[in-house]
Amino acid sequence: MNSGIRSFFSNLRKKRIIEILAAFIASGWLIIEVVHFVLIGHYHFPEKTLDITIITLFSVLLCTLIWRWFSGQEQPRKFKLELVLIPLVVLITVLLDLNLLLHLKGPEPEIIPAAKWKNSIAVLPFVDMSPQKDQEYFCDGMTEELINRLSNIGELRVPARTSAFMFKGKAEDIRDIGRKLDVRTVLEGSIRKFGNQLRVTAQLINISDGYHLWSETYDRELKDVFNIWDEVSLAVTDKLKLTLLDEEKAKVTKRYTENIEAYNLYLEGKYLYLAYGAKEIGRSIRCFEQALQKDPRFVLPYSGLADAYYSVPYFGDLPPKEAIPRAKTYLEKALDIDENVAEAHASSGRIMAFYDWDWKGAEREFKRALELNPNSSIVHLNYGHFLTVVGRPEEAVLEGERARELDPLSVSANYNVGEELCYAGQFDRAIEVLKKAIIMNPNRYWSHNLLGWAYYNKSMLKESLAA
Repeated sequence: MNSGIRSFFSNLRKKRIIEILAAFIASGWLIIEVVHFVLIGHYHFPEKTLDITIITLFSVLLCTLIWRWFSGQEQPRKFKLELVLIPLVVLITVLLDLNLLLHLKGPEPEIIPAAKWKNSIAVLPFVDMSPQKDQEYFCDGMTEELINRLSNIGELRVPARTSAFMFKGKAEDIRDIGRKLDVRTVLEGSIRKFGNQLRVTAQLINISDGYHLWSETYDRELKDVFNIWDEVSLAVTDKLKLTLLDEEKAKVTKRYTENIEAYNLYLEGKYLYLAYGAKEIGRSIRCFEQALQKDPRFVLPYSGLADAYYSVPYFGDLPPKEAIPRAKTYLEKALDIDENVAEAHASSGRIMAFYDWDWKGAEREFKRALELNPNSSIVHLNYGHFLTVVGRPEEAVLEGERARELDPLSVSANYNVGEELCYAGQFDRAIEVLKKAIIMNPNRYWSHNLLGWAYYNKSMLKESLAA
């Protein structure tokens, strides 16, 4: 028996089978890793590709070992065992691989539930691809410009700036974004600004399958930026098969200035204002003023100045009796230039409601703003707040829900709905909404404060005290 074992190992060494086995293990492992991590992991080949690879490698190894073992051995001329075993192994391998190939399936396509709104689009913040990475304000402004333009289309739902900008700088799957914003399409892109040269890329993506519906690259001079946004807006409406009324088309392609320097300063001022800090608002005022020096008939900086001066007293830099009259003056100038600016009417309504206590005038202004832009979440939000103050809670809830529908990821929109539900006596719903607002931003004290009030009205004193 010992001689037989010695003879077996002697044959293994003589025919170098151990070396062959080691080489196969090393090379086979490398091939399997490539298939697993490159073909399947990166290029999304079906999982059964790995099974086919392992079976084929094992077959090659087995055939090689059989051939090496029997080569040189004396066997009857009419019958050589390797001539039977090797074809048999190959046949079995082919049959197994064919079976796997016939049942080969790619990854099951993920079924994305359709959004509630048939015609809906989210405009994500355009990425700054400029060499110095110093055009963030320009990219944000251009994104907001597109949101505002598309919001003027009655049959198109466009989530507001707050919700769209929640995904700024985040590498999130486009289909997850579509789910969270409840839209069927997403518009994204990038901007590269270098001197007076501008490169804008834009692409429209279908949420259900992740495929591009349209994409385009624009290489233009900076002065042509207004033409670019006209083209992008109209291309989107065309690909979504929307029929624009003449009034809607006029709003989508409307230009408030032809002076690119003035517009650039306005964008920078708006970017600073939305940062909402004492220093930033002060700097935004200077930008708006500089924009008006470039173009005194540019209406949007007047509206921006009105909003900025309305906000200044919150930071203690000016008392309301000084700041609000300035805001009123700028609003009057804005509406003298263009009576059809929804934002100006909304700002006017806010001042009339919460500074002048002019209820009738405020409601008139809010309704005019909604008439001009029914898809403005901020107007619905402010109008809902006004309706709460004047004791019309049921109407306020409807306005708040509309604002939240247009801006689903806005903490302010969710908080205001919670407040309106509390005043309407719907405390169970209020608690549910306020919990969502707190999940969105746990550091906003007023959400906790209002939640405590809702619990108190439910006689849930322990929960109320904790909130």
